[in-house]
Formats: sequence, C-alpha cells, structure tokens
Amino acid sequence: MSASAPKSAFSFDRRAVDALVARHRSGEISRREFFQKLAFLTGSLLLAQQLMIEEGLAFPWEAYEWPLQQGQAPPPPSPKESIAAGEKRLPESVQAEWVKYKSGEIEMGGYLARPKSGAPFAAILVIHENRGLTEFVLDIAQRWASEGLLALAPDCLSRLGGTAKYDSMQAAGEGIRQLQRPDTTADLLASIAYLKSRSDVRKNKIGVTGFCWGGGYTFHLATESSDLAFAMPFYGISPALDALPRVSCPVFGIYAESDTRINANLDEVEAKMKELGKNYARKVFPGTQHAFMNFTAPGRYNPDAARAAWADAVAFVKKSTS
Repeated sequence: MSASAPKSAFSFDRRAVDALVARHRSGEISRREFFQKLAFLTGSLLLAQQLMIEEGLAFPWEAYEWPLQQGQAPPPPSPKESIAAGEKRLPESVQAEWVKYKSGEIEMGGYLARPKSGAPFAAILVIHENRGLTEFVLDIAQRWASEGLLALAPDCLSRLGGTAKYDSMQAAGEGIRQLQRPDTTADLLASIAYLKSRSDVRKNKIGVTGFCWGGGYTFHLATESSDLAFAMPFYGISPALDALPRVSCPVFGIYAESDTRINANLDEVEAKMKELGKNYARKVFPGTQHAFMNFTAPGRYNPDAARAAWADAVAFVKKSTS
C-alpha cells in the first residue's frame, strides 16, 4: 500500500490490506470480492474506496454499496438520497448550484456544474435516464465541468413537482411515463434557451447528451433545435428516418452490444445519415448491456467500457467545441 494512504479514525491491519491488494493484482480474487473484503477489513466504505483510488484500482466517480449477506438484495436509494449522494461528489475544481428557469408557465429546476474559473464556457445539456435526476446524472454533470464545460442537468420531472418529490425510484419512473413528448421537448428547448441567456456560456458551443430515456431525447433534440453544436446519445432510441433531414449538428452515438431493442435500426439510421450528408458516427461497445455507463446500476455497469466510452465522449465534445 502506498505511503500516501489516508489517515483515518478506523484502525486496520496494514499487512492484511497489503496482502489483499496483492491477491487482487494477481487475479486471485475479483474486483468485487476485493472491495467487499477491503470494506470489512477497514471498517469503512469511504476508506476502502479511497485506498482503491490511491492504488489505481478505482476512479473517484465509481460508487460501491456496503457488501450484503448472501441472498440479500440492496435497497435502492430514494431519489432524495440519490441526489444527496451526487451533491457530495463535487470535485475541488468545480462549483455547482441548483437553478430555476421558465419553460412557458412551468418553472424548471436543474443542477448546474461549472469550472471555478475560465468563463465563458462551452456548455452541455445532460438529460437524465427514466428515473429522473440521480447521483449518476449529477456526477456526469460534474465530470463535464471537470473537463472545462458548463453542464446543466434539467429535471424533466419539474412539471410534475420534481424528482425529489417521489418516494422511490419506481415512483419516479412512473412519473416519467406520464410525461408527454411535446411538453418534454418544450422543456428541453427552454433549457437550451436558458443556457444561451447566461453570460458565462459560449452561445454557439452548446451541445446535448443523455442516457437511456435521455439518450432518445438527445437525438430527438438534434432534430428540433438549430442551436446545438453537437449531440451525443448514450443507448437511446433513434428518431424516425423521416426526421433525420432536420438534424443540423454532428451526432455521435454510443451503444451497448446487448441492447437489441435500441440497436435494431442503427444500420438504417447510419445509412440514412450518410445519404443525407450528415456528420454522424456511432460506436457499439462489446460485452456491454444497456446502462453500462451507470456505476449505480448493479449487474449493468461495465467499468472498462465506461472508461473507454468516456474517453471517446470527451474527444468528440472537445473537437465539437474547439
């Protein structure tokens, strides 16, 4: 274990920790088993994660739950708990706030993260999954701010009272299903208008990204707005082919190999975009499932693919905003 390991009120056997690290590095135990044993050995989830980060075995944005007894299912956090966890992740170089703005008569709420200096910034709209604003979405906004962008994650449940009002993720998902496409489209267009109104935003360098439900709206928004510098959907449903002529910005789609429903028409979409002379590219990550970017999705999160996809995403956005 490195000499820079954190000081802690918890006491643990350093030799046992070093031996555990060696077992994991040799491939004797899996990453999951390693974290479980390390968490029990140190008595602290946070300390276990910090030790993993210092050893180069984890990244700050990855989240872990306390190991459960065999047969137990982890209780999902409530939306409020998930949002609170996301707020705590704030990197040192980033500042964040909750903002409000109008979409017609509706008051929209959103989480805004930006670098502490360097304005004006290119901006990115981050559209959440089908559970509303969550820890994962706040973390993505913070990551984009770490890359030098101003990121706005709108709460698309605002017109129903906001994500935090729901008692469970399931209830938030039911709220998402009540939303109507024209209303949500209007709210997202209002979010772009809000970004354009800010003095710290480069108005010709605003893009959009989203995941799952938000991935579908990301590509859809590229057919509805001429104010976008780029669109980057993550495993979202593509627009109908007859809507593609309206795309006016570069599009880079990121998809999961096992996501057969979402991927069903990707070849047709690519062929049509090529026929129309649109700037379009897609990448399908092997060995992945839907939501493989989401570190809070047990059984779906793929850390290696998530890191590779993030590198590709950053490269695309940097090119689109340079």
